[in-house]
Amino acid sequence: MRAATPPLADQAARDRIASDLGSTLFVEAGAGSGKTRALVERVIALIGSGVAIENIAAITFTEKAGAELRDRIRDRLHSPDVQGALGADVAEAALRQLDGAAVGTLHSFAQRLLSEHPVEAGLPPSVEVLDDIGSQIEFDLR
Repeated sequence: MRAATPPLADQAARDRIASDLGSTLFVEAGAGSGKTRALVERVIALIGSGVAIENIAAITFTEKAGAELRDRIRDRLHSPDVQGALGADVAEAALRQLDGAAVGTLHSFAQRLLSEHPVEAGLPPSVEVLDDIGSQIEFDLR
């Protein structure tokens, strides 16, 4: 007979990520600790609770992590168990809206806010956000 796996030391925190849907959370943990899995399950739980994916912000620090998060959310929304739990229509609606959702880096989220609310942010009409190469060129010119 196989011994039961002991609970993880941070199991209470993992459970909170998935179930405390009324709170805004900051999740900090090392590589390979399950952050992305926990965030995906939180997003699925939020959708299941009736929150439209367009009203969810899932923010990471790197482009790679942001792309992985988006891909894993997409995969979960395609999975039969999630489609059954949420209802195929809810899962399909979330899939259609996923590419426009605020799932990505802190920088992409900030850029989104500024581009959607330039007047409120006090930005001049012709403001432009440069990519890495454009930014480096402008820096070198000054």
